[in-house]
Parts: sequence; structure tokens; C-alpha cells
Amino acid sequence: MAAVLLLAGCTVDAQPPQPPPQPTTPPPSRIQGEPVDFAGFRLVMSTSPASVLDPATGATTPLPGAPGGDRVNEVLRVGKFPVVLSAARCGPSCLDPSEVFVYGDPKNQPWRLGKARSVAPSVDETGVWLIRDDGNDLCRLQYVSLLGAERDRGRPASCTTAVRKEVPKGLLITVNSGTASAEDVLIDPATGRAVHQFPRVLAITKDRLLLAELTKFSVLDLRNDQRTPVERPVANGTPGPVVPSRDGYKVAVLFGDPAWAGTATQAADVWVLALDTLTWTHAPAMPIATPLKQVAIEWTEDDALVLTTDVVASWRLDRPQWTVVKTPLPAERSSQVVTIPQG
Repeated sequence: MAAVLLLAGCTVDAQPPQPPPQPTTPPPSRIQGEPVDFAGFRLVMSTSPASVLDPATGATTPLPGAPGGDRVNEVLRVGKFPVVLSAARCGPSCLDPSEVFVYGDPKNQPWRLGKARSVAPSVDETGVWLIRDDGNDLCRLQYVSLLGAERDRGRPASCTTAVRKEVPKGLLITVNSGTASAEDVLIDPATGRAVHQFPRVLAITKDRLLLAELTKFSVLDLRNDQRTPVERPVANGTPGPVVPSRDGYKVAVLFGDPAWAGTATQAADVWVLALDTLTWTHAPAMPIATPLKQVAIEWTEDDALVLTTDVVASWRLDRPQWTVVKTPLPAERSSQVVTIPQG
């Protein structure tokens, strides 16, 4: 990749705000809400093999063509389509490059895009950017359509680069991914030139970046490069999954506390940030005590926030509570889901 210039850094408050007193009552272990029998959507889940869960019936169906066995699977959404990354193990802590599958219809065989170390949606959501492995510790960045058509061979890239998402201003990548020196860079994918670089970008939408600062957040408006500080809504908890809504006007942030109030209890707390007003909305019935590795958040096409724990819950910001479907969830799954229509 081309050399990059650090354009902005973190702003440190001289006196960080004092955290509020710790609560003494443990959070509830189940999310509270209105019980329903019909969710209106299905979930593509990162099980092995990757599968589709119908919350209304509790049925879990393996995706056609998805490899099974001892593999590590990821799921992501490109436009309306679920994309599955399935990697075989090459050792106790080693993974081969993932096989990439695109599902136009979860009932049918997928489009196969070959193998990649990392995958990210293109700006028009009709294709993906891939980090391909060329062998001998050499890799390249390549664009491929969802049907598998390659634009060209691509350009050289570090094998430790992870691609995140493309927007009109560029492609967000993480250099030195998975290391202590990882940094997030917005690049021009055609040239590798850096547009912006930051220690940590939590989320990107069409017009904005949500950045992690030392004691707070900030939002960078990509249209005018204006950067605005945003206070964290909670004193404790590390921002985990951060998922933009499909219209790009807000982001859901899951704050995870692995040792609630100094105990062995793990707690999850969900907040939604409106990117135009920079105001926070606290999700109902939060926080909850739950294993953080199995908590996932996602948005539906009609703008409902979905939370999976030991149940499947959905919430619209103009409603006072979650709707909850108590359905069996696969025990072996990661914190990634993709919502698709009920079908």
C-alpha cells in the first residue's frame, strides 16, 4: 500500500469525567419485552455450517453449499445479500484463507468468489473488495462483483491488511490487523493513497466516521472534514460490535463489560447514536447479563434493531420496549448475524 499520512489524532481531556457510582443490583439475565410468535425476519448465523434461523419456528437450516466441519465462519451483509466466509483450520491458532459465498437466495446454491483473507462491501453494494492470497506472503487487493466477475487483477497489498467497507470517499481498511499496531485508514482503492488515518474507526457510513478517542468518541463528517466530539453514554464497558443502520443515519453500539461491578458477570448495554444530531438513545431493558461472545446486533430492512442473546429481540426507536421471540438458538455461534426477509 502507498505510504499514508496521519491527518488527525486523539483529543485528550485534561480531566476525564468522573464515573457514576456502581450499581449494586446485578442486571437481569434475560431481555425484557413483549413476547411475540412472529419476528418478520430470518437470521443468517455464523454456525458451522452457516445456517438460517427462522425465529418463528425455531428451525435452523444449513445454507446450501456452505462447508461444515471444524471451520471458522463469518457472515456479513452486502446490500441485501448475506455473504459467508468459511475458513478451514491449518493449526491450533492458524486459519487458511476463507472461501467466499454470496447467497442471492438462501434456498439456492451460492455464487462462489474464491478464497480471500478479508472481504468488504463495495460502495454500490454490487460487489466486494477482497484481500487475495498470492502465496509466499504476498497478497493483493481486488474488486469482484457479487456474481464473481473480476474487474482486473488488483494491486499489491499487505497480507495483514483487512478491508472494512467502501464509501464514496474511499475504502476503509485496517493495516496490521490483529496486532497492537493496527490502525484504520481510508484509502483511494485505485491508488492506495490515504485520505484519512486514525487509530480506531468504530464504524463508517456514506458520509461519516465514528472514531474511538481516549476517553470519548468523535464523528468526522466526510463531506467537510469537520470533527465533532461525542461523550460516551456510559462510563464502563468497551464498545464491541458497532453496526450502522441501513440508511446510514444512526449506529447501534454494544458496550460490553466482561466484569460487571468487579464480578465475574458479563454485561451488555446497547445504545443508538443519531449521526445527524449526535444524540444517544438507550435501548429499553438495558443492560443485561449475558455471555458477550454470543451477543449480536443487526438492523432489518425496515429499520428495526435486532439483538440476539438467548432469545431474538427487535426494537424500533419509537417503541417503548423490545419484541421478544423465545426460540432455541444454536449453541456454537459467533457474534455475527445478518437479517433477511421472512420469505
